[in-house]
Formats: sequence, structure tokens, C-alpha cells
Amino acid sequence: VGVVTKQTLFPPLMPAGRPFRVSNASRSSRKGIVASSLQELISKILDAFVISAGIITLVLEEDGTVVETEEFFKSLDDNTHFMVLEKGQKWTP
Repeated sequence: VGVVTKQTLFPPLMPAGRPFRVSNASRSSRKGIVASSLQELISKILDAFVISAGIITLVLEEDGTVVETEEFFKSLDDNTHFMVLEKGQKWTP
């Protein structure tokens, strides 16, 4: 009973992270990243792919749709595959 009460009274401050797959523009490197928000995902992508410029475009790997709002990000399924594009790079099928 105590555990249930604690969970009800003190919900987690951060929502649980969700798993995603991310590849670079050439698809030569793929990484699994867990994030609970779009900003957290972008931050982890910058670290995981060692991108120092900090200017990236995040797109859906399957069709190149740009992911730029938290609302759209939240609507995506777990394990969605993203592609990270650095300045000057374009999505290609």
C-alpha cells in the first residue's frame, strides 16, 4: 500500500524516456537514444554523433519529414527512426 501511495503523491518529475533510432545523413552510423522530449533527444544526438556546430535538422528517416515541434515529436511511436542532418546536408531516400 505504501508504494502505491508514494507513486500517487510523488509522480516522477521527468516523464519516462522513450527509445528512438537515429542515423547520420549517409546512414553509415546508427545509434539508439532514449529521450523524453525533443530537446533532450537533440542534446543527446549532438553528444552521440559528436556534432560541435549545434545546428542540425532532425527528420524522419523514412520520408524526410522535419521534426521541429514537441507536439509532433510526442505523437511519434517509440523506436521511430530519425536522421540527423548537419548544415548543408539533405535527406535522400
